[in-house]
Amino acid sequence: AEDTPEILIEESESYARIIFNRPHVRNAITTRMWEELPKLVRRLQRQPGVRSLVLSGAGGKAFASGADISELPGFTDPKAAHAFERLVVRALDSLVRCPLPVVAMIQGYAMGGGCHIAAACDLRIAGESAQLGIPAAKLGAAVNPGAAARLVSLVGPAVAKEILFSGQPVDARRALLVGLVNHVVPDAELEGFTLALVHQIAVNAPLTIRSAKQAVNWIAIEGHRRPPRAIQQQFVKAFSSRDFKEGLDAFLARRPPKFQGR
Repeated sequence: AEDTPEILIEESESYARIIFNRPHVRNAITTRMWEELPKLVRRLQRQPGVRSLVLSGAGGKAFASGADISELPGFTDPKAAHAFERLVVRALDSLVRCPLPVVAMIQGYAMGGGCHIAAACDLRIAGESAQLGIPAAKLGAAVNPGAAARLVSLVGPAVAKEILFSGQPVDARRALLVGLVNHVVPDAELEGFTLALVHQIAVNAPLTIRSAKQAVNWIAIEGHRRPPRAIQQQFVKAFSSRDFKEGLDAFLARRPPKFQGR
């Protein structure tokens, strides 16, 4: 393993593995990790012999549990919120645009940014312990329109709204039912199952797979035009709201938040 200890890289003969490595905080994603991810993806996709990427979390309790909560208070400043959104968009886009198949191997929590990362991958294989969710509404934080579009393309509008409105995690069984994940297997078999699938992909023609990925992404996502400015402005508005500050204060004080819609 090399690079930032926060993200480990393991290279195997036909695939490379990217491991979120902050198990003590359920692999919460720091700004530095968001910055690092697209660079790693670009580097690995250029390496001869690497036929696919596998993303996973260290420690067995989480894939990634979202943005690091300790960094969030800084985003009440609109400039910081904009910069953070651009970082996240760049990281997620690097997975979508990667010419190789990207497979998320999900054990435990994939929440918030972790769920967005999983949704930006091509395939999602979940252990029975998997919990996927986007708790932004519980914090008063914003949901990136591109990430929302990806969610809709996977589960459809009604389930996407339920996930976003309720903020509640979806367990592995329901995730499979609604199309949020491709397979659910016992946790003990997760790695073996995922790697068997990755090997199956590795023997196939890379150019066919590349063009298939582009075609499917184009149909699923590019069909949604760039969101109008008004929708994008809502993103910054949420971070500069009183509700966001209240959501954070309540989260840190472990009390229920009192939201006022402003």
